[in-house]
Amino acid sequence: MDVVLEEKHSHAGLSNENEPPLLGTAELLLATDFSELVAEVRQLQRRRIRMVSIRRQRACRIGLPNLKMVLEDAGLQICTVGFAGGFTGTLGRGYRQAVDDTRRALDFAAALNARGVVVMSGSRGNHTYNHAARTIRDGLFDCLDDALRLRIDMLVPLTTMFGKQTDVFEPRCDSMLDWIDEFDNHRIKGMMMLRRRSPLKGLPACWERCLRSGGALRIGRRCRRTLGSHNVVAEIALRLRDVAVPVS
Repeated sequence: MDVVLEEKHSHAGLSNENEPPLLGTAELLLATDFSELVAEVRQLQRRRIRMVSIRRQRACRIGLPNLKMVLEDAGLQICTVGFAGGFTGTLGRGYRQAVDDTRRALDFAAALNARGVVVMSGSRGNHTYNHAARTIRDGLFDCLDDALRLRIDMLVPLTTMFGKQTDVFEPRCDSMLDWIDEFDNHRIKGMMMLRRRSPLKGLPACWERCLRSGGALRIGRRCRRTLGSHNVVAEIALRLRDVAVPVS
C-alpha cells in the first residue's frame, strides 16, 4: 500500500489552500491477467478503494488497453507505477538501459494518468561515492525532460524496497531528503518503505517531510499484516495532525 498527501481542489480545479491535505492510500494491484484484474477490481470497489498502484511487469501482462479500460470503468486512479531505473548498475542494468527503461516507464505511467513512477537509483556498488552520486544525478536528469513534459513524478526510494540494499544510494547529507532537494526540481521526489512491526519506528526523522513535499510512503506486507492497514494509516494521520482522512 502506498500513502501520499493529496491537495484538495475547488470545483474550478484550483488548489484550495484553506483545506488540509487529504491522506490518500493506494492498494497494490496483484492481478496478473485480465480475469484476475476484473475480480480484484470488484473487490476494491466493494471496499470503496479509489486509488491503486501497480508493478509494470504485471501491467504489461494484462495489457495497457485492458488495464486502462477496467480501471477507468471502475473509477480507479493510478498512484504509482514501478519500478524503473538502477542507474549505478547494481540492479543488473547498464546506465543507458536504465535511462531508456525509465523513459519508457514515464510514457507508460502517462498513458495511465498515474501520479508517479518509482525510480530506483541503485546503490553505490563498486563506484566511488562521488561517481555514484554523479551517475544517479545524470540518470535522473536524462529523464527529467520526459517527466516534465508528461507531468509525472519520479519517486526515488530513500530506504530499500527489496531489502537487499542494492537498490538505494546512501547520501552523506544530514537528511536523505536534503539529497532530493539538491536536485532542485518538483518532479523528483522521495519515497520511503515501512517494513517494521511499528510503522514509524526506526524510520528516518524526515518521513513526514517526505510526505509533505509530495513524496510517498510504501507500507510493507509485514507491517500491514501485523497492525492492519487502517491502524497504520491512523497512526500516520495522528502524527501529521493537520491532514484529512477520507471517509469510506
